[in-house]
Amino acid sequence: MDYDSAPCVLVIEDNPDLLFVLEQLLAQHYEVIAARRGEEGVTLAQTVRPDLVVLDLQLPGMDGIETGQWIKREMPQVPILVITAMTGKGEPEMVMRSGCCDAFMAKPAPLDAILAKVAELLDSGSGAVE
Repeated sequence: MDYDSAPCVLVIEDNPDLLFVLEQLLAQHYEVIAARRGEEGVTLAQTVRPDLVVLDLQLPGMDGIETGQWIKREMPQVPILVITAMTGKGEPEMVMRSGCCDAFMAKPAPLDAILAKVAELLDSGSGAVE
């Protein structure tokens, strides 16, 4: 793969197994960098300036909402896809209203749906609740 022309995707996920799966999935099409904590994700976002962020909400330290809000404030053009197990009543709407993301997917999300949503966000910069 020619990483010079491939979009860069930052994955921020604290579960090592899911992080590995997401890295393997996305690396087939994109340059992938990864962080396991919100603070680390913010630092990488500042340094690398990714084209898209895939973000978990339940992170140690700086949680996903804070992380997403920081990235959106500093880099509003970067789409953020939240993939989370926090799917209780009203949770997706609350997350979208928080301004931390452009799209929301519930875990476990099908891998083909994740790829499709990432491609859609990179193409259009817009998202929705899945």
